[in-house]
Amino acid sequence: MAKRFVTCVHLSFRWKWTEFRRISAVAQVRPKGAAAQSNTKRTIMNLRKGKTLLLVCCVVLAMAALAAPAFAQTSQTCLQNEYNIGNGAAVGSTASSLALNCTANDVRIAEVTNIRDPLTGATLTSCIQGARFNFIADFEIVTSSDKPRENIGLYVATSSTTQALTGSCVDNIISTAHQCPGAASGISCGSDNYHETDAAPDNCGDTSKNDLSGTFGAAAQRVTLEIDNFLCVPPAGQNTLVLPNCTSWQIPGGTIQCVAASPDFPYPFNTNGQPEAIPGTKSKCNCGVIPLAITVQTPQVTVAKTCNTATTTGTGHTSCDLQPEGGDVTYTVDITNTSNFGTVVVDQICDSAYGTIFQVTGFTGPSCATGTVGSKTGTTCTALTIAQNTDQSCTFTATQAEDLTVDNIVKVSGHGSSNGTFGPSASNQVEVTSHEAATTGTITKTFVGNTAGCATVRYSVEVKNTSATGTDEILNLSAFNDIAFGSITTVHGGVLGTTCGVASGSPGLGSLSGSTGAGALPTTISVNGGTYTCRFDGQFCSALDASGCFTHSNTVSATLTGDENEVVSLTPGTLNLKECLSGSVQ
Repeated sequence: MAKRFVTCVHLSFRWKWTEFRRISAVAQVRPKGAAAQSNTKRTIMNLRKGKTLLLVCCVVLAMAALAAPAFAQTSQTCLQNEYNIGNGAAVGSTASSLALNCTANDVRIAEVTNIRDPLTGATLTSCIQGARFNFIADFEIVTSSDKPRENIGLYVATSSTTQALTGSCVDNIISTAHQCPGAASGISCGSDNYHETDAAPDNCGDTSKNDLSGTFGAAAQRVTLEIDNFLCVPPAGQNTLVLPNCTSWQIPGGTIQCVAASPDFPYPFNTNGQPEAIPGTKSKCNCGVIPLAITVQTPQVTVAKTCNTATTTGTGHTSCDLQPEGGDVTYTVDITNTSNFGTVVVDQICDSAYGTIFQVTGFTGPSCATGTVGSKTGTTCTALTIAQNTDQSCTFTATQAEDLTVDNIVKVSGHGSSNGTFGPSASNQVEVTSHEAATTGTITKTFVGNTAGCATVRYSVEVKNTSATGTDEILNLSAFNDIAFGSITTVHGGVLGTTCGVASGSPGLGSLSGSTGAGALPTTISVNGGTYTCRFDGQFCSALDASGCFTHSNTVSATLTGDENEVVSLTPGTLNLKECLSGSVQ
């Protein structure tokens, strides 16, 4: 035996008659006894008259497979569905013998005007994509037949954009003026030209070519209807709604009694749960799709993101450089309202690298993901209110480390001024690249003072024969010697150049190559003031004293003989030099 469990539910709720009769009507398709039918009728009427239903029910659910209950198909309330029930068939029957062809064109819904909010009576011009809403409107019912068309049924599809034969419909009749059941007090439904051809108690309104509407003129009635639970979805590629609809009628001599209960005058069913305002034959109906002047609001935005750094200045950059070692980046977020109408309000801005940039208090959408790099350091972003086809901007700042590339986008979420939400809408990607500063150093050299010095001195040497006049004491010069430099006739050591001992007419040696030799040695120096003169460059080095000076003393001597080869007495040539150095930085 299948296991069972029992759930008891205590419910207190308001149940509209037009809702309950759907369940009852489909259930009544199955044959019942007279007593059951009578009880059903009483139950329906009691529900219709009552304002609040207190229901205590115990539902027995079997865990074994059970057949679907009859009320599972209550969404099938359009013209073909009602016709099926009226002919004792299943609500969703597709039997060809019952298929309506609706070839007649006697009665039709020509247009819908004066669309209003049932709760306020205010003009209704927009709805939110994908939402369901209620409205009241004036329907122009046009009749082309001279003879009455009776028990008119009006069917408006609430979930389709193409047809009202099958599926979910709001069903109505033409009734006398009365308070709209779901509207604010004083808002009336019904016809401005109500008339009834059949005898009482029949009260399902009739039409004819002789109708005269104060709103729509000849051959028409203005029938005000309340349409509930209408789906705000336009046909593909459009942003204005349409109204799929059907009308049905019966002709004189072929009518069935059609009685709608006062004061709301809902679409009527007989005691067997069969609809009464159905087509008299399969052709006595007309279906079409007409415009419904309600614009679908689809809040939407486009988002642009740019960057700015100390290195990359100006506006409009989507790639920025950050020198030399990272630093602050300013991001600008520009949001354009591209909705088909109305303003939008920004509720949240998220950045892929820096997480939450802005979120309004009470925002119920998903939170921003944690930033992959860090967090913002500041922002001007708030709950921006942006008019249609305009834009607004805000900024936020972040600090980026050195030697790093950050690619990031923002996503913006919000809502439309009327209702509806948008987002998260993503921006373009922005790239910011920071660098590692070059590793550098300096070396500085300064002048402290001179501690030692060298000097190159050009010396002049002269050998003079000072023998008395009238003597024959010539001098024979064969060599020179300096106690500091040694021989001064060749270039060596401290002797950098010389003309001494260099043949006349020949260039000097070393640093004195630009001068002419003083004469080769040995040479004779005549009496009575004869001379031999030469030069040499000598270089010497020494530590400096406290004054930055150093001294150098040297004596030069010559190798001389007389005319008889005797040794000649020679006074040595001694020279003392003091060199002083001073340094400065150029």
